[in-house]
Amino acid sequence: MFIRWFNGICSNENRTVDGMLGVRPPEGTTVQVSSISNARSGEYAFDNNLKTYWNSNGYLEYLQLIFPAPVTLKNVQLAVVVTPNPSNVNYTIYGQVNGTWVPISSAKKVKVEQKLNQACILPSFDVTPGKYSGIKIVAQSSDTWIAINEITLGKFQTQELTATSGDSQVTLKWDQVENAESYTVKYGTESGKYVETVTATKDSYGNFVIPGLTNGTKYYFVVSAKVNGMESEYSNEASATPQAGEQPSGNRAILIVTMTTGLEKEFDLSLKEVNDFIAWYEGKQAGNGSASYAINKHDNNKGPFSTRKNYMLFDRILTFEVSEYSR
Repeated sequence: MFIRWFNGICSNENRTVDGMLGVRPPEGTTVQVSSISNARSGEYAFDNNLKTYWNSNGYLEYLQLIFPAPVTLKNVQLAVVVTPNPSNVNYTIYGQVNGTWVPISSAKKVKVEQKLNQACILPSFDVTPGKYSGIKIVAQSSDTWIAINEITLGKFQTQELTATSGDSQVTLKWDQVENAESYTVKYGTESGKYVETVTATKDSYGNFVIPGLTNGTKYYFVVSAKVNGMESEYSNEASATPQAGEQPSGNRAILIVTMTTGLEKEFDLSLKEVNDFIAWYEGKQAGNGSASYAINKHDNNKGPFSTRKNYMLFDRILTFEVSEYSR
């Protein structure tokens, strides 16, 4: 059994491998292998060089990686070599959860066939989506020693988060994550310190409003996606400072929305609010964004409420009209 540390030779900004999907394991990853032959050690399996490889001395072998921090994965891709060529190899991927190795892929028999003495890049192995402290690749063949040139990790896409200031509120927008069940938004008044948590529905990514904030205070936000019951990594951090929203009459307009039922809804809004509504509508018309849009009722707010919002459903809107105040 051999254990070695590998701190990487490339920065985190450039951790891809030509011709392969996903990214290389993070810097600070530990590699452990069942055996080594010809001094071809485990770190060759993720050194960003398809011409080098970890070489074992047997037909049933494993290579495992322990990450410096848990990584949320959806697939794993391998580049491998075999002798003789071609050869059949069975691969199984395990993930480490709370110090225990659990199978996260079924055993898959692959015909490995190299061309022009180059590494064979295998199709990605889908794994049970989740957050893992490490992965173990177990490979077995009847006629070839086990060797791996490169390993890349398919992670959940990173959400690009933006924040827009409003009156006592901030509107958040982020990229949709495929198969997301919901999103978790965390925020606070210090960068990197998030004391509040809000759950957003799977359709909220295009326009999610955080109300009840203090005007003049800067807030910091991150968002993660829940897929198959597991939380993804956080997005970038976005910030915004809510400001009082009363504007002169020349910067306001009346928005009249006619519903498919014939009902008309009228709102007295700032031009920014009108433009945000139009941007949402046009985006949804192009197939992007959430199914509903929240319009603040402002002075039409009645009762003991801090805010009241009218949620407009895209497929219920027939037409809308904008009448801008004269300047």
